[in-house]
Amino acid sequence: MSGAERIRAGLEAAGVTLAASVPDTWIGRLMTTVRQSATIRAVDVAREEEAVAVACGANLAGGRGAVLIQNAGLLNCGGILAGLVELYRIPCFFIVSLRGDVRDPVYYHAPKGRVTSATLEAWRLPHAMADRAGDLAEQVRRGVEFAAESRGPFVLLISGEDLA
Repeated sequence: MSGAERIRAGLEAAGVTLAASVPDTWIGRLMTTVRQSATIRAVDVAREEEAVAVACGANLAGGRGAVLIQNAGLLNCGGILAGLVELYRIPCFFIVSLRGDVRDPVYYHAPKGRVTSATLEAWRLPHAMADRAGDLAEQVRRGVEFAAESRGPFVLLISGEDLA
Protein backbone atom coordinates (compact mmCIF):
# COMPACT_ATOMS: atom_id res chain seq x y z
CA MET A 1 0.00 0.00 0.00
CA SER A 2 1.40 3.42 -0.92
CA GLY A 3 1.65 6.24 1.59
CA ALA A 4 -1.17 8.08 -0.19
CA GLU A 5 -3.37 4.98 0.13
CA ARG A 6 -2.52 4.69 3.83
CA ILE A 7 -3.40 8.35 4.36
CA ARG A 8 -6.71 7.81 2.54
CA ALA A 9 -7.36 4.75 4.72
CA GLY A 10 -6.80 6.89 7.81
CA LEU A 11 -9.25 9.51 6.56
CA GLU A 12 -11.82 6.78 5.89
CA ALA A 13 -11.23 5.12 9.27
CA ALA A 14 -11.79 8.47 10.98
CA GLY A 15 -15.10 8.95 9.18
CA VAL A 16 -14.00 11.86 6.98
CA THR A 17 -16.77 12.49 4.46
CA LEU A 18 -15.30 15.45 2.55
CA ALA A 19 -11.78 16.53 1.59
CA ALA A 20 -11.43 20.09 0.30
CA SER A 21 -8.25 20.98 -1.54
CA VAL A 22 -6.18 23.33 -3.64
CA PRO A 23 -3.78 20.69 -4.91
CA ASP A 24 -0.09 21.28 -5.38
CA THR A 25 2.12 18.59 -6.87
CA TRP A 26 2.24 16.46 -3.71
CA ILE A 27 -1.32 17.08 -2.54
CA GLY A 28 -2.51 16.48 -6.11
CA ARG A 29 -1.11 12.94 -5.90
CA LEU A 30 -2.93 12.45 -2.60
CA MET A 31 -6.18 13.85 -4.00
CA THR A 32 -6.00 11.40 -6.91
CA THR A 33 -6.06 8.61 -4.32
CA VAL A 34 -8.77 10.31 -2.22
CA ARG A 35 -10.98 10.52 -5.34
CA GLN A 36 -10.96 6.70 -5.43
CA SER A 37 -12.68 6.54 -2.05
CA ALA A 38 -16.29 5.42 -1.95
CA THR A 39 -16.91 7.41 1.24
CA ILE A 40 -14.98 10.69 0.85
CA ARG A 41 -16.17 13.43 -1.46
CA ALA A 42 -13.24 15.32 -3.00
CA VAL A 43 -13.88 19.05 -3.51
CA ASP A 44 -11.52 21.35 -5.39
CA VAL A 45 -11.62 25.03 -4.48
CA ALA A 46 -9.90 28.15 -5.81
CA ARG A 47 -8.29 29.33 -2.56
CA GLU A 48 -7.14 27.66 0.63
CA GLU A 49 -9.46 29.78 2.77
CA GLU A 50 -12.36 28.31 0.80
CA ALA A 51 -11.10 24.80 1.56
CA VAL A 52 -11.23 25.63 5.27
CA ALA A 53 -14.76 27.04 4.97
CA VAL A 54 -15.97 23.99 2.99
CA ALA A 55 -14.45 21.55 5.50
CA CYS A 56 -15.94 23.49 8.42
CA GLY A 57 -19.31 23.42 6.67
CA ALA A 58 -19.10 19.64 6.39
CA ASN A 59 -18.37 19.43 10.11
CA LEU A 60 -21.27 21.75 10.97
CA ALA A 61 -23.60 19.65 8.78
CA GLY A 62 -22.80 16.48 10.71
CA GLY A 63 -20.04 15.09 8.49
CA ARG A 64 -16.30 15.26 8.90
CA GLY A 65 -14.29 17.56 6.70
CA ALA A 66 -10.58 17.70 6.03
CA VAL A 67 -8.38 20.29 4.31
CA LEU A 68 -5.57 19.07 2.04
CA ILE A 69 -3.22 21.92 1.03
CA GLN A 70 0.40 23.01 0.66
CA ASN A 71 2.16 24.93 3.43
CA ALA A 72 2.16 28.10 1.30
CA GLY A 73 -1.64 27.93 1.30
CA LEU A 74 -1.76 27.31 5.02
CA LEU A 75 0.21 30.52 5.50
CA ASN A 76 -2.71 32.32 3.78
CA CYS A 77 -5.24 30.95 6.28
CA GLY A 78 -4.47 32.92 9.45
CA GLY A 79 -7.62 35.02 9.25
CA ILE A 80 -10.05 32.17 8.69
CA LEU A 81 -8.36 30.03 11.34
CA ALA A 82 -8.78 32.78 13.93
CA GLY A 83 -12.12 34.13 12.70
CA LEU A 84 -13.94 30.86 11.99
CA VAL A 85 -12.22 27.71 13.25
CA GLU A 86 -10.96 29.04 16.59
CA LEU A 87 -13.72 31.56 17.27
CA TYR A 88 -16.59 29.12 16.71
CA ARG A 89 -14.69 26.03 17.90
CA ILE A 90 -15.17 24.04 14.70
CA PRO A 91 -13.11 20.87 14.22
CA CYS A 92 -10.80 21.26 11.23
CA PHE A 93 -8.21 18.64 10.28
CA PHE A 94 -5.44 19.61 7.87
CA ILE A 95 -3.01 17.54 5.84
CA VAL A 96 -0.35 20.00 4.71
CA SER A 97 2.50 19.28 2.33
CA LEU A 98 5.65 20.72 3.88
CA ARG A 99 7.36 22.17 0.84
CA GLY A 100 10.83 23.61 1.33
CA ASP A 101 12.22 21.36 4.04
CA VAL A 102 15.46 19.43 3.53
CA ARG A 103 13.63 16.58 1.78
CA ASP A 104 12.19 18.89 -0.91
CA PRO A 105 14.49 19.06 -3.94
CA VAL A 106 12.89 22.25 -5.32
CA TYR A 107 14.93 25.26 -4.20
CA TYR A 108 12.24 27.92 -4.55
CA HIS A 109 10.09 26.28 -1.87
CA ALA A 110 12.79 26.84 0.79
CA PRO A 111 11.42 30.18 2.13
CA LYS A 112 8.05 28.52 2.87
CA GLY A 113 9.74 25.62 4.57
CA ARG A 114 11.74 27.92 6.83
CA VAL A 115 8.68 29.69 8.25
CA THR A 116 6.05 26.93 8.45
CA SER A 117 6.90 25.47 11.86
CA ALA A 118 7.47 28.90 13.41
CA THR A 119 4.12 30.09 12.06
CA LEU A 120 2.29 27.04 13.43
CA GLU A 121 3.90 27.69 16.81
CA ALA A 122 3.06 31.41 16.73
CA TRP A 123 -0.55 30.61 15.82
CA ARG A 124 -0.58 27.97 18.58
CA LEU A 125 -1.91 25.36 16.18
CA PRO A 126 -1.60 21.76 17.31
CA HIS A 127 0.47 19.93 14.71
CA ALA A 128 2.72 16.97 14.03
CA MET A 129 5.09 15.81 11.34
CA ALA A 130 3.97 12.55 9.78
CA ASP A 131 6.29 9.65 10.55
CA ARG A 132 6.48 7.52 7.41
CA ALA A 133 8.12 4.72 9.39
CA GLY A 134 5.04 4.60 11.62
CA ASP A 135 1.41 3.84 10.88
CA LEU A 136 0.34 6.72 8.61
CA ALA A 137 -3.32 5.69 8.66
CA GLU A 138 -3.33 5.75 12.45
CA GLN A 139 -1.56 9.13 12.55
CA VAL A 140 -4.25 10.57 10.28
CA ARG A 141 -7.06 8.96 12.27
CA ARG A 142 -5.64 10.36 15.53
CA GLY A 143 -5.31 13.83 14.00
CA VAL A 144 -8.94 13.83 12.85
CA GLU A 145 -10.05 12.63 16.28
CA PHE A 146 -7.94 15.30 18.01
CA ALA A 147 -9.62 18.02 15.92
CA ALA A 148 -13.07 16.58 16.67
CA GLU A 149 -12.48 16.16 20.41
CA SER A 150 -10.79 19.54 20.87
CA ARG A 151 -13.28 21.28 18.57
CA GLY A 152 -10.44 23.03 16.82
CA PRO A 153 -7.66 22.64 14.28
CA PHE A 154 -5.00 19.98 13.91
CA VAL A 155 -2.30 20.04 11.23
CA LEU A 156 -0.48 16.92 10.01
CA LEU A 157 2.57 17.89 7.95
CA ILE A 158 3.65 15.48 5.21
CA SER A 159 6.52 15.30 2.75
CA GLY A 160 6.52 13.96 -0.79
CA GLU A 161 8.22 10.83 0.55
CA ASP A 162 5.19 10.13 2.75
CA LEU A 163 3.05 9.61 -0.36
CA ALA A 164 5.25 6.97 -2.02
